[in-house]
Amino acid sequence: MHSVNCISKLTLPKRLCTTNFCTFTPPQIPKFQEFLLLLNQCTSLKRFNQIHAHITTSGLHRNPFIVGKLVEISAVKLPPKNNMAHAMLIFTHSHHPPNLFTWNTIIRGFSLSNTPHHALLVLVSMLRQCIETESFTFAFALKACARAHAMANGKTIHGLVIKSGHGSHIFVVNTAMHVYSACGDMAAARKVFDEMGVRNVVTWNAMIAGYVQNSLPDEGLRVFDRMWSWGIRPNDVTMVVVLSACAQKKELGLGRQVHAYMDENRSEFDSNVNVGTALLDMYAKCKCMDSAKQVFDEMRNRDIGTWNALIGGYVFNSCFSEALELFHELQAAGLHPDEPTLVSTLCACTRLGALDVGKKIHSYAEEKRFSFNVTLGTALVDMYSKCGCINGAREVFDRMTGRDVMAWTSMIGGLAVNGYAKDALELFSVMQESGPRPDGITFVGVLCACSHAGLVDQGLAYFESMRKDYHIVPKIEHYGCIIDLLSRAGRVKEAFWFICSMEIQPNAIIWRTLLSACRLQLNVELAEIAVKNLFELQSDHCGDYVLLSNIYASTGRWDKAEKIREQMEVGGIRKMPGLSLIETDSKVRIETEDFGGRFGVIKPCQV
Repeated sequence: MHSVNCISKLTLPKRLCTTNFCTFTPPQIPKFQEFLLLLNQCTSLKRFNQIHAHITTSGLHRNPFIVGKLVEISAVKLPPKNNMAHAMLIFTHSHHPPNLFTWNTIIRGFSLSNTPHHALLVLVSMLRQCIETESFTFAFALKACARAHAMANGKTIHGLVIKSGHGSHIFVVNTAMHVYSACGDMAAARKVFDEMGVRNVVTWNAMIAGYVQNSLPDEGLRVFDRMWSWGIRPNDVTMVVVLSACAQKKELGLGRQVHAYMDENRSEFDSNVNVGTALLDMYAKCKCMDSAKQVFDEMRNRDIGTWNALIGGYVFNSCFSEALELFHELQAAGLHPDEPTLVSTLCACTRLGALDVGKKIHSYAEEKRFSFNVTLGTALVDMYSKCGCINGAREVFDRMTGRDVMAWTSMIGGLAVNGYAKDALELFSVMQESGPRPDGITFVGVLCACSHAGLVDQGLAYFESMRKDYHIVPKIEHYGCIIDLLSRAGRVKEAFWFICSMEIQPNAIIWRTLLSACRLQLNVELAEIAVKNLFELQSDHCGDYVLLSNIYASTGRWDKAEKIREQMEVGGIRKMPGLSLIETDSKVRIETEDFGGRFGVIKPCQV
């Protein structure tokens, strides 16, 4: 959080510290208007610099109005937006003190930039120089507080709003409410909302959105009900936030009602891409992919976010083949995938083991000069690791511009499951020294590495360190790793006693791991205990019957083995055929153990 008192970081020329504004009469009116027209039509920084040069040579750079327009174009309108370094050069080298519009524009520009706290420094400079402020000044500064999550500064500015008499301006109060919501203080946001004498649809939308963005969809929907009962007509923003609340709650019924309302008022919502994308996402989160695809097909306008929502929906619902097919359609339509597209598609490749497609996506990212940031880099590391290409994973990991705990965890887990246990543990040591603090998932990878390497004592030591040094409460996955660690080492009795000492109820995977170890050690007694617990948890799993039958057969107890087979027949329990994923020429097909079945074909992805 950046304090508004850090004015020393912002250096302004002394000539800006006066409020004696000079009068200026524009010289040639046609040239003045011509330059204004050119500036309003400017779409690139190069063109802007050319126009600025002509303005300077013509002498119009001394005109405060022209200076304000130059600041506005460079700060908030040029692509890419927020060329604040350029805007500040114009602002600080003006021949006349900037007017209020120019000050507001600088604050607005910083509020939209990657350094929103600088907007607060500019506001402090205004206040110290006793420059008159207005409602827009505070609205832009409050927006900067929301972007910077600067709660304390937001409260201070909200107080200034009230003291200066701007508290009656609804758009300023709406922005103040947004600050509290963005900083997670919904009680303060609701207090502002309840005390407002006048509310417009933006006010209601801000309150609903605040609840939804803070994972309180029930409260958001209650506000929506109240809005509806007061006769406030919802707009497109309302529909987006309400559909987001339905998606969070998996509230399909209400989502369909909202959809029906939108159909009745098709002229208002039909052409809005954001509304259509939110509706599609709601159906996807509610596991209704047929409805999501229907919405997608019926949308008049789509942007890359719409395609991403459907691809992400397929991945969310484990329809990985469909996700890759849609990715192919996106490319065929001439659209350019962005980072979320690649991340979702890489997730599908990971789950299908489609290494060839994943490599092509990696090549595309290289070609288009995507930054290997935390999100994209971690997705690539995970894809390569789970597809068995550990060298590719390590290459991406080493090139990443930043690494969070998920990136480290993916690399450690990838090394562990691919048989590089020593490298995994060495990387974990590096993480402990210079990386982020490990979490519970990180320790799953570490314990898995110990299990694969047979490092029983070291694994048990990590398990204790996880609890004592990092205060991580063990979950079923951690207990499962320890059971697997002891079982692989042949210490079946220790594994059984460890299960008995667990602080949480063992699940079927825990008992099944012990049963598999009993088969290797031919321990019939513990195998029967494991199967008894398995039958209580999951009585129709064919693998449990087969394992116990094989243990009986291996120890010469043919009568009991035959009895198990009879129980399977009586219960209608059949051994499931094995499945294999085979990738050839960027296509993935599924084949069974009993017959060659082609259940899903993924089209080649021309990345």
